[in-house]
Amino acid sequence: MSGEMSETSELESGMNRYIISLLAANRVGIMAAVTTAMDELGANLHEASIAVIQNFFSIVIAADFPDERDPTLIQEHIEGICNAFNVEVCVKNPNVEVPSILSPRECDRYLLAISGNNRAGILRMISSQLGQDGVDILDLSATSSEDSQTFEMMIKIAVPKNLDILDLQMVMENLCSNLEIAVDFISESDSAIIGSQSQTRMFKL
Repeated sequence: MSGEMSETSELESGMNRYIISLLAANRVGIMAAVTTAMDELGANLHEASIAVIQNFFSIVIAADFPDERDPTLIQEHIEGICNAFNVEVCVKNPNVEVPSILSPRECDRYLLAISGNNRAGILRMISSQLGQDGVDILDLSATSSEDSQTFEMMIKIAVPKNLDILDLQMVMENLCSNLEIAVDFISESDSAIIGSQSQTRMFKL
C-alpha cells in the first residue's frame, strides 16, 4: 500500500490537530488497526501519506482529536490497539513544534529528476546544496537497480521566489556533473525548456 489520502480539511471547534507517524513491518491489517484506534478516539482524518519500503510500512497522519485526547493518551491507545503489529508510534503537536516552511505565495515548486551511477554521498551533497540556497524539500522518492549500480530519484522542492531559478539550475547542474549524474528540473507552471549549457529540460507536471 502506498500513496496519499485526505478527508476533512477544516479544524472543528473543540478539536486539536496532531501529527502521528507509525512504522512497522508490513502485515495485512495494520491500516485497519490504526484506523480502528483513531475511530475509538473520535478522530477525524485530515491528511495521510503511506509508503512501504523494503517490506516496512510507514504512515504519517494529520488528524483532529477531541480536546480531552492528549498526545500521551493518543499514542498509548494506538500502540495498544496495534500491539499485535509491534507498531512504533510518535505523536507531535504542530502548535508546539511549529514547522518553518515557505507558503505557496512565497515559492515556486519544481520536481528534480536525478539519475545515474550510484555512489555514497549523493543525497547528502544535493540536500546540503538545496538547504544552503534556502530550498525546501517537500517530497522525495528513490529507487536503485537490482545490482545497486544505478539509481533514480525524484525530489519535489519549493524554491523561494527571490531565488533565481537559472542560478539554482546552474549550481545543481555543476554539482551533478561533478558527481557524473543527470538532473532535470520539472516545473509545475511552465513547460518551456530553460536555457542552459546542458539544456536541462523543464516540463509541466
